[in-house]
Amino acid sequence: MNSKFPIEVAIINLITSYKNLIATKMRPLGLHPGQDMILLELLKNDGISQNKLVVSLCVDHSTIAKSVSRMIKSGLVQTKKSTKDKRVTLVSLTEHGRDLATQVEDVWLESERNATLGFSAEEQQLFVEMLEHITHNLNNQ
Repeated sequence: MNSKFPIEVAIINLITSYKNLIATKMRPLGLHPGQDMILLELLKNDGISQNKLVVSLCVDHSTIAKSVSRMIKSGLVQTKKSTKDKRVTLVSLTEHGRDLATQVEDVWLESERNATLGFSAEEQQLFVEMLEHITHNLNNQ
């Protein structure tokens, strides 16, 4: 590598390539950036609050609110107030949203398989562990 910062270059290239691949595969599904992550989270935890979406996806509240509003208009999700606490808005998938979420999950699984072509299961695990270690190091600066 000809860079003074090979780790930085490698990480940026990886993130850029992966984001571009996912965005390209999401476009035909009619999704805006980030909506795939919301669909996947709701596929795992349907009927959760917008605040839990904010925390689990590590984005700000206005981003979630805007995305959820767009997704309601598209018929992907619906919202209702919690019966326990009327201040809490719960988000759940519609039938159309659930169908699309399973398509998104398939795209993500295929993308992961393609990203790790030629890697053994052990190498894949080592790669994940190394990235987690780097993330830990950066978060504890």
